[in-house]
Amino acid sequence: MRDLAARFGVSGPTLKNACTKFDIPIPPRGHWAKLQARKPVARVVLPARAPGMAEEIHLGDRYYWQRSLTDEELLGPLPDQREFSEDIALVRDRIRKAIGTVKVGRVLTLMHPVIAKLVNQDEARREKQKTATYTFSWEKPVFDTPFEQRRLRLLNALFLAVARCGGRPEVRGNEAREITITVHQTAVFLKLDRPKVTRRGAGQGPHPTGGKSDPLRFAIVEDYQRRSERAAWQDTEDVPLEHTMADTAVEIVAVAELKYREDCVRQFEWRVKRKTEREEEIRQHQIEQERQERECQQRLEQARIDRLLEEAATLRRATDIRAYVHAVRQAAGGEGLNTQAEEVERWARWALAEADRIDPVRSGRFLETHDRSFSPLGSEDGFHQTEYDSDE
Repeated sequence: MRDLAARFGVSGPTLKNACTKFDIPIPPRGHWAKLQARKPVARVVLPARAPGMAEEIHLGDRYYWQRSLTDEELLGPLPDQREFSEDIALVRDRIRKAIGTVKVGRVLTLMHPVIAKLVNQDEARREKQKTATYTFSWEKPVFDTPFEQRRLRLLNALFLAVARCGGRPEVRGNEAREITITVHQTAVFLKLDRPKVTRRGAGQGPHPTGGKSDPLRFAIVEDYQRRSERAAWQDTEDVPLEHTMADTAVEIVAVAELKYREDCVRQFEWRVKRKTEREEEIRQHQIEQERQERECQQRLEQARIDRLLEEAATLRRATDIRAYVHAVRQAAGGEGLNTQAEEVERWARWALAEADRIDPVRSGRFLETHDRSFSPLGSEDGFHQTEYDSDE
C-alpha cells in the first residue's frame, strides 16, 4: 500500500480509503510477511462492480472532469466504448438480494443519521418556539403532523434499505422536500409528497396541513429540478406505500446503475462529437492560414512589381539627369553660357553623383530587391521591409 501510494502520488490512507470505497479487497495484516516466508496466503477475488459505481478511480487533487482534454488526448484514438454485459434484470436481482425485506415501523426506533438530524432540528425549533414571543411560519416544527410523521418513517425505512447497497441520502430544504440518494458515485433525485391535484378549481396551497389519511406519492425524478419522472408509486386503498418500500429501494439503486450506463454512453458520444469538432476547427484554421499566406504572397508580389516600376522610373530620372548634365556641359563649352568652367564642372559632378546614387542599376539595388522579394521569410515582416525600401 505504501509503495503504490507513492507511485500514484497520494498518501497511504488515501489509497486505502479509495480501495474501501470501491469495494477493492486489500491484503490483511501479515500478508506480505507470510508471502516472504513462503507460507500459503489467500487472495480475495475482486467482486463485481456494484450498481452505480464508477469503473475508473481517479486519485489526487484534480479529477478528469475538472480539466479540459488536451489536443493530444482529444485527437488521439478514441477510448473503447463501454459495454455492459450484465442485463439490468440480473442487476435488479442482485440488488433485491442485498436489500432484503424493508419494514416501516409505527414509530421511529432505529433512525438513519440523516433522519436523526432532521428530528433533532425539529426538536430545536420546538424548544425555541416555547420561549419566543413571535415565530415565523418557517421556524415552526416540520414533523408535528401525522402526515409528516408518516413521511419521516417512510424516508427512514428507505434510507436504511439503500444504505445496504452503498446509498448515501441527503435531505435539503426547510421542509425536507429536496431528497437525493447517491449510490456510490451516481446521484438519484427523489420526491415524496402529496400527489398533485389536477382538478380545476381544486388547487392546494404549497404547504397544506393534512391528516394521517392523506395520500402520498413517491417518485424517482430525472434531475435536481424534479420535473420529469422515471418511476412513481402512490398510495392506494389496497396497497399503501409501506408495502412497496422494498420495490422502491430496489428501483432507486437500479436507476443509479441505469444513469451510470447512460452517462457512459453520453460521455463517449460527447468525446466522438468533440473530436470531430476539434478536427474541423483545426482544418478551418489551416484553411485560414493558407488563405492568409496566399494574401501575404500576393502583397509581396505586388510590392515587388511596384518596386520594379519605381526603379524603372528612378532609372529614367537618373538618365534624364545625365542628359541634362551633358547638355549643360555642351552649352558651357560654347558661347551660350556666361559662367566659369569650374563652377559648371563642380555642379556637373554633384548632379552626376546624385544620378549614380538613385540609379538602381549602378547601385545594384535591383538585385537587392530581387533577393528580398524571394526571401524565405514568407511573412508580413518581409512585406513591410520591401515597402520601407520602396519608400526610401
